[in-house]
Amino acid sequence: MFVPKTALAALLVAPVFAASLPANAQAMQNLGEIDVLVAATMGAEVGQPGGARALVDRRLKLKACPVALEITGPDMGAAAVRCPTLGWRIRVPLDLTAEPSQAMAPRGPQQRSLAGIGEAAIKRGEPILLTVERPNFSLSRVMIADKDGRVGEVISVRDEPRGKPIFVRIVEPGRATILGN
Repeated sequence: MFVPKTALAALLVAPVFAASLPANAQAMQNLGEIDVLVAATMGAEVGQPGGARALVDRRLKLKACPVALEITGPDMGAAAVRCPTLGWRIRVPLDLTAEPSQAMAPRGPQQRSLAGIGEAAIKRGEPILLTVERPNFSLSRVMIADKDGRVGEVISVRDEPRGKPIFVRIVEPGRATILGN
């Protein structure tokens, strides 16, 4: 059987090329997810008093964290974002100038949840932090809202534009939970 040289060469080179891809193309941390998590934890959006001064620098290349990120702060004017398994940590500067007494105080879940009642908590196309909390574990993931919604409303969200929608209840601006929680 006759096999053209180009086809034979492609068959020999393809496995070598495919083997070299994983070493060069490591999964990188989604920096937009860090922005959403900091906003949800601090209770204020980017540029608002108490929130991050600016988005995380998109030139930053961090290896994707296989577990949930840990966010603490405010401490010395910044929120600390850590990946406990990989050991990396970044500090996100916060805007604490406008309302120093309120911005410096740690925000509890009730304080943040009452802030958005009656007003649009999420706009269509914005990222929203979906959390599921159980006694033994907590999961969170950044999703994209399919429509506008207020605190307490049920909306659909997706993890990618063509993904299957999931219906969630908005618990506070920028945060939602699976129905039944």
